[in-house]
Amino acid sequence: MKMEIKGFVPTSLVDWEGKVTSVIFVGGCNFKCGYCSNKDLVLHPEELKSIDLKGILEYLVRNKDFIDGVVISGGEPTLYPEVITLCKEIKNIGFKIKLDTNGSNPERLKEFLDNGLVEYLAMDIKTSFEKYKELINFDWDIEKIKKSIFLVSQFPEYEFRITLSPVVKKEDLLSIVKYLKENRINKSFFLHQFKPDSCINGEFEKMTPYKDSQILEFHELIKDFFEKCGVRNI
Repeated sequence: MKMEIKGFVPTSLVDWEGKVTSVIFVGGCNFKCGYCSNKDLVLHPEELKSIDLKGILEYLVRNKDFIDGVVISGGEPTLYPEVITLCKEIKNIGFKIKLDTNGSNPERLKEFLDNGLVEYLAMDIKTSFEKYKELINFDWDIEKIKKSIFLVSQFPEYEFRITLSPVVKKEDLLSIVKYLKENRINKSFFLHQFKPDSCINGEFEKMTPYKDSQILEFHELIKDFFEKCGVRNI
């Protein structure tokens, strides 16, 4: 499977805190999380128009004085060996890189780390380890997720985040936080509100999101475990 770019946001103020960024979206994902709102990008990337990398790189060169960094997202970027070359081309222009991942490919994360290709790694932790298969609709080796968590914590800057869809319960969140605390991984953690729009699994569109007040209560429960802990999308 070849990596193809299916989306490009020239200027974003929300994808890397404190930075003006350009965002590259690659198509395809090996997880099929029911709540995911990137349905076409995940399920039918071949139906989306591909974007020429050359044009993106030319844009970055022209706007080097105004863009602080580049975010590579998806889909799941680590599925593709070509993402290493993409990072190198972006770095050669002079940009720092943030990469979003589901943590399914620790071997690729180690490549990023060993070669100094990514300054900021953001990893989604889906739910408690016991419920992963149920949520991602795939029987994935949970030890790979744990290995990725460790590797992410070795990057210069990192964050873990979780989307609080209604199937993720308070005990799932506390289980994740307990694991991170036991392994002294405590730099940055974010709670994301669930939006029941264009979900991969239509049943999630019928679900009522947690109230903002409940999300804030969850935040109060865990915030002292991390150097930085926040809430998004409420």
